[in-house]
Order: sequence, then structure tokens, then C-alpha cells
Amino acid sequence: MKTIYLLLSSTIFLTACQSTNEANQVPHSISMIDHVYYIEQQSAQRLVESSQRLAESFEGYCTNQIAKETVVMQWKQTMQSWMALQGQERGPEAALSLNWNIQFWPDKKNTTGRKMSQLLKKNQTWNNELIQQQSVTTQGLGAVEWLLFDTASTLPKVESCQLGQAITENLAMNTKKIAQAWQVNPWSQLDETMWLNEYIALLANQLDYSMKKLSRPLAKIGQPRPYFSESWRSETSLTWLKYNVMAMHELYLANGVGLDNYLRQEGHNDLAERIEEHLNSTLETWPESPSLFAALQTKSGYQNTLALYNKLEYLKYLIHEEVAIELNIAIGFNATDGD
Repeated sequence: MKTIYLLLSSTIFLTACQSTNEANQVPHSISMIDHVYYIEQQSAQRLVESSQRLAESFEGYCTNQIAKETVVMQWKQTMQSWMALQGQERGPEAALSLNWNIQFWPDKKNTTGRKMSQLLKKNQTWNNELIQQQSVTTQGLGAVEWLLFDTASTLPKVESCQLGQAITENLAMNTKKIAQAWQVNPWSQLDETMWLNEYIALLANQLDYSMKKLSRPLAKIGQPRPYFSESWRSETSLTWLKYNVMAMHELYLANGVGLDNYLRQEGHNDLAERIEEHLNSTLETWPESPSLFAALQTKSGYQNTLALYNKLEYLKYLIHEEVAIELNIAIGFNATDGD
């Protein structure tokens, strides 16, 4: 396993060197592709490393070598790493096809809770091969959250530990597949027009997904559905959403040669300034509480959440409408539309 990680790290380092050396020799559109790809590749690498540490920490907890708090902390680090890739619908198909295995959400009918309870009742010695045969609801980060935070969990009993170790080992294996898929740049052969379509769709799809994380629990005004919140058991929904927005911001800038720079070079300085200022303002005024579940219990919390949603909606307008129109880009439907 360590050998694989070293090879992955070496490949990323070489890619970074190549991108730096070639930056002054190619059009800005190609340089943009290189930098966006490098960000995605790094994100995938961080995810596989954090998920491996999660599997190791879960095993350590179940063998009484480390405290549960350490596992919780590592789960949070893995969730944070996942937020950079969550909701994206552009990239290697081999990576995108595993999205549901990494995290099952939205979970409108508490399928994760019901399935996990059923697995614990089975007279079964669990391993990662058996977990692969189960529903995706029991394979990912939501299943680990259930084991760590749900009142129905029976950790540190043997059966729960075996199940948790199998899930985290399978999770680490799937994230390794994602990292391996990102070893090849899926956009290297695109011309400028095709790339701009992919790049803006990449941002737009992730933003749409992030907005669903607010619109679903907000539901109808005065009738919120807090249990529709992501990670409501650990009360970390707003934390993960903030990392989504931070990841989009990083992709938008792409080390100074991203969409922000492209808009300015094309004479759209005002639009670029409005997007950048809005992103900065949204992050600077982010709610202090990490729990969307708790916020939706009060009128003021609901209003603050609605205000945050409106900020993301304005960002969506800037990307879906103004950027798309100025650059003559058609943004299509995505998997969250009509869901």
C-alpha cells in the first residue's frame, strides 16, 4: 500500500513540474487545463490518504490502541477531503462512477440507518469483499458516520467493529481507484471551446449539488426537514458545505490561471471582480455553527440558512447566466436536476 502511495505522489510531483515548465510555452487555455487537472489530482490523492488513515484508525480503536475521538477526527478529515470532489460530474468516468460508493446522499428515507441496523443483526463476520456486495448505502462515509454517531450503533462491540473495519477498508480501496483514475488528464485533448464548456460545467454542477444540500432541508418555508441535512448525526452539515465552496473557489482561481484570469483576459473584468468578491464575502460571513440540523430548529436559524442559500443562488446566476452568456457556453442538466 505504501509503495502505491509513493508512486502516486511521485506521479503528481512530476506532473506539477511538467505543468510549471510548460506554463510559459502554451496558450492560457492549455495552462488552465493543466492547473485545474493538478488541483483535481491533488484532491483525489488527499482523499485516498485520509481514507487509508481512517481505516487504520478504526482498526486501532477496535484493538484498544487509540481513542474513539481519534477515529472521529479522522472521519472528519476524510469528509473534508471528499468535499473537493463531491458533486462533480466532469472527469474520469472510473472516478465518477464511485461517487455513490463514497457517500450515499441524499438519504431521504434513512436508508443508511435501516440498512446498517440490518447488517448488525446478521450473524456474519464482515470483510471488505462482503461489503462490496451490499448496498452503496452501507459502503461509504455515511455508514461510518452512523457507526460513530448514531444511538443505534453498538460500538465498540465486536460485530460493530468488524463491520466498521470492513467498511473503512472498502472505502480506502475505492478512493484508491479514484486516485488512480485521476492519473490521466481527461481534458488534455480538448480545444479551448470544449474545455471552457467542461470547466464551467464542472463548477456549475458542483455548485448545484451544494445548493441541494441547503434546499432539501429548507424545504417549504416554515416546514423544514432537518433530517434531510447532510451529516445530521454528527451535526457538521455547514462545515462540509463551506469546504465545498472553498473547493469551488480554488478551482475558479486555479493558481491564478483559471476562469477568473480568463475572464479578465477576455475583457470581462467587472464580472470577474463580482464573482471573486461574492465568493470571498460568502466565505467571510459563513455561519459560525457547523450544524444545519440545529439551525433549522429556530426561526432565526432558518432565516440565516435561507440567506446563505440566496448567496449561493446569486453565485449560480453569475456562472449559469453571466459567464455562460459572455463566453457563449451552454450549461446542460446534471444528475441533481429534477431529483
